[in-house]
Amino acid sequence: MTRSPDREGRPRAQRSSPIHPIRNRAAAAVGTAALLLSTAPSTLPSATAAPAAAGGPAGVVNGGAERGTSGWSLTSSPKARLTTSATSRSGDRALRVRSARPGTVRLDGTAAPRATRTPAGSTTTARAWVRSAVRGQRVTLVARELRGGSWVRSERRAVTPVAGTWTRLRVPMTTTRARSTVELRLVVRSSGSRVRLLVDDADLVGRRTGAGAASPDAARAGTLTNGCAYSARGIPSCGAYFGAAYGSNTDPTAFESQVGRRLGVRRTFYNASGVDSAVRQARTDLAQGRLPWMSFKLPHSWEQMASGAGDAWATGLARKLAALDGPVWVAFHHEPEGDGDIAAWRRMQERLAPLVRRTAPNVAYTVVLTGWNQLYGASTYSLANLWPRGVKIDVAGFDIYNGFGEVKDGKKSTKWTEIDRDYFAKIQQWAADEGVAWGLAEWGYTDEAHQRDPDWIQTTYEKLVARGGVAAAYFNTELNSAGSWRIASASKRQDFADAIDGTAALRLP
Repeated sequence: MTRSPDREGRPRAQRSSPIHPIRNRAAAAVGTAALLLSTAPSTLPSATAAPAAAGGPAGVVNGGAERGTSGWSLTSSPKARLTTSATSRSGDRALRVRSARPGTVRLDGTAAPRATRTPAGSTTTARAWVRSAVRGQRVTLVARELRGGSWVRSERRAVTPVAGTWTRLRVPMTTTRARSTVELRLVVRSSGSRVRLLVDDADLVGRRTGAGAASPDAARAGTLTNGCAYSARGIPSCGAYFGAAYGSNTDPTAFESQVGRRLGVRRTFYNASGVDSAVRQARTDLAQGRLPWMSFKLPHSWEQMASGAGDAWATGLARKLAALDGPVWVAFHHEPEGDGDIAAWRRMQERLAPLVRRTAPNVAYTVVLTGWNQLYGASTYSLANLWPRGVKIDVAGFDIYNGFGEVKDGKKSTKWTEIDRDYFAKIQQWAADEGVAWGLAEWGYTDEAHQRDPDWIQTTYEKLVARGGVAAAYFNTELNSAGSWRIASASKRQDFADAIDGTAALRLP
């Protein structure tokens, strides 16, 4: 297959459905906090250190131990010591708990003010990573809801971590009383050996009930056409933007006329030298009431970007976007699977995310992945392994296609993608635990799939909204496409028109 240059200025394989790995890309009042876990914690080998957000994860004061033991307290019998260790999962330090004899240790952290005084029905997901140095060390985590200092209810979970392995602990807890606080405590019991435990990346992530994920800077910036509010970074409080990529960053006005509605979100793609063009296009899109969602390739390698070689480039881009009159969504090197060392890609995202968000308060930092690789591919590309650590990501984007009828290597696919069951349900749960909004950065279905289900675009969008997704950008182009994703027929246009009718969009200036 001859490869043509992609939308971002480099050769790549044709875009195909996500039922195959790598998408045929190249090579294919302060409260107390302790930590909770789910009944099935995930485990990873010791991770390469990554930059930590200033002050640690946002829900727990000094959750990454980058400021020593500040914000943490320890009680034990017999006496134990709380220090820090250079053996961290991310950043430079982790908390270290040690006792001279077997016994019970309780570790309490301090919740950030925004993590307390929650309304009834609010869900707080507590998260942390722990690493035991000895076998058979029992770790129990207790969540207590308190109101006015009085106990309301508790949640308990227990696990025996595998020695020498970082284990992710998390559990959601829903409050039952208005203006209650969540008190969390990590309890370590060791009967046959001394306590030896590391703790890193502690966090408390809250989310509201209903559609959409919570945003930490969710101050109301305006109201969308569907009546829902949106934040300064463009995250909607309910509903979801509906739009598309169109042609080769082509003006979508003609397509909008065909479907009788302007796009709520517009996906565009640029190489590193296309900053000025991207900013001009974003300005035009905002003037037309479209949310710009743009992807950039980078001026340097992932490793170089992670070391700061691209800071000036990213800062310059962010400053230009900050001058625009409206929200913009940005992604750097989307769909990284198969393009290099994924750990370097993750470190690059961890460096650029706080830089861009700090410079441009109207820009949502997004990370865009294939989806298939994260849920069904190699563990290298799992969300637990590649998702940026210790930094805030505003939106997780996924590129998911229904390749029914797609022909690859002379074989026609007869597999129908059950997108809600196989993707949306799983992404919804992960996004709630992670505290990140999510949406479809690309999606599409073939003409043959349309013949089987002529309402698939509309029903897929409705399922996305029901699962709390905040955006859906259809891939309406033939570029880099192995499947017939483009909306070319009158019937397919009608499906798109039915879907976009009444959906969320920015109001015209």
